[in-house]
Amino acid sequence: MKRKTGWLIAILLCTNTLFGYAQKSELKKFPKGAIPKEVGYLLATRYLSEPFRNFDGIQTPPGEVTYPEVCAWYGALKFVHVTKDKKLLRQLEERFFSLLGSRKELMQKPDHVDHTVFGSVPLQLYMLTGNELYYYLGIDFADRQWQMPKNTSHAEEYRKYLDQGLSWQTRFWIDDMFMITTIQSQAYLASGDPEYIERAAYEMNIYFDSIQQPNGLFYHASGAPFYWCRGNGWMAAGMTDLLTYLPAGNPHREAILAQYRKMMETLRSYQNEEGLWSQLVDEPQSWTETSGSAMFTYAMITGVKKG
Repeated sequence: MKRKTGWLIAILLCTNTLFGYAQKSELKKFPKGAIPKEVGYLLATRYLSEPFRNFDGIQTPPGEVTYPEVCAWYGALKFVHVTKDKKLLRQLEERFFSLLGSRKELMQKPDHVDHTVFGSVPLQLYMLTGNELYYYLGIDFADRQWQMPKNTSHAEEYRKYLDQGLSWQTRFWIDDMFMITTIQSQAYLASGDPEYIERAAYEMNIYFDSIQQPNGLFYHASGAPFYWCRGNGWMAAGMTDLLTYLPAGNPHREAILAQYRKMMETLRSYQNEEGLWSQLVDEPQSWTETSGSAMFTYAMITGVKKG
């Protein structure tokens, strides 16, 4: 599930962008069966065709809605936002209903960065349906990402981050810059409160100092000196979304834009013969990795669209 939904969210993001682009004159000549709207619909319905599942390779039933599932769900809702498909929206909303009743044991808690991203789903549902129940569920996840948790044995460590203006869920892993920026940017869009997007932008800049390398690519963490494709994809998509939503006058915008451009320029030099990227971006002998490649494509097309 983790591997499958990794590329599912990536391709849904890419498809959403291509669909919007194809409405203009620049990209209209897609092969038969590869029209962005058709591909996005197939992916979203493929996601809906299965029950909640555990991580890839784990056969036991899930004890929670996993973050790969959340990201696929979020991507499908973003697709609905672009296509205005009311039937698909209803199906994606009905999937949420069970978390309030028969499958309530799967409902996430904002107690970890990979769990807190769940809040982006109810926030998307709120913006698509106007149902305030979803707003209050989602905004609570976003708020608690910056509030000291109760009954924790790590209060000193968490306080150190909070005193620096960072989330207590900070860990300086590359994945975080999709997880944190997604929930906080959706909270900003749903509420209109700039504090949420400001948090994400500040956090992003601190992550640059920790794990970005001079060539613009990122290590998974400071102790993992490898350019993991999907991990860099999370960062590319996170930066892209953050730049999309950040107000023009935000003091962190220019720094984020500069690092985004540096990353995109370096990625161009590592594109393989398939037009994609390898599992380790700088090692062409490693296999082609489709989910990271889709997120890079999303980042590049969005950047071109926005100048």
